[in-house]
Amino acid sequence: MDSTTKYIHIGGYQEINPKEVIMLQADINYTILYFANGQKKIVATPLKTLESRLVPYDFYRTHKSYLINLKCVKLFSEVTNTVQLTDNHKVIVSRRKRTQLKIHLANI
Repeated sequence: MDSTTKYIHIGGYQEINPKEVIMLQADINYTILYFANGQKKIVATPLKTLESRLVPYDFYRTHKSYLINLKCVKLFSEVTNTVQLTDNHKVIVSRRKRTQLKIHLANI
């Protein structure tokens, strides 16, 4: 591991570089991580736990099931309440989170 790169613990003995993660999706008590290189990883750690570790790295909870990397947002549609990410995934944005998301995107 490079000493200048920050890694976060995601469960077990696994660590990831937050810059390589595009989004996370909740699946009951598991979380699916989507990486910039197209890979997916399933970890037995709830999204809420990972959220607290990733928020300092410009991640935002758009919906109860999704946490996105704000630096990977390609398009935000208020009409459909979705965000399109750099890997072309479309993620739902809850109505209550829409205004705050716009503020966060303006500050990136």
